[in-house]
Amino acid sequence: MSLTSYLPQPPAGGGILPYWLLITSIASIYNVAQNYVTLKQSKEIYSGKEEQMTPLAGRLFGAWTAMAAAIRLLAAYDISNKGLYDLGIVAFGVATFHFVSEWLVFGTVKPNRASIGPLVIGCEF
Repeated sequence: MSLTSYLPQPPAGGGILPYWLLITSIASIYNVAQNYVTLKQSKEIYSGKEEQMTPLAGRLFGAWTAMAAAIRLLAAYDISNKGLYDLGIVAFGVATFHFVSEWLVFGTVKPNRASIGPLVIGCEF
């Protein structure tokens, strides 16, 4: 059995969305682990008010990210399932709302090398 057999299959019409969802899910797993071990990267993302990034906030963000990654991973492997597809879109929408509101409303996110990834990826829906 080859490694490619573990990759999600594109829908009948083709496309790379399942692969994008897989990549963002894998990247999120790193972020989940990081939030449970250290707050360094999260404090850089939320550099506007990094004192608000407490260990509890980090673990909460890690759990939230794990849930979003699971939704995207399930959608990647069953992209033709309208319910999972819609949940995947909603997961990106919630992430976009969170990061944009933290940037423009609450001032906790400052555009920098750490925050640009979540801002751009969240807007990819």
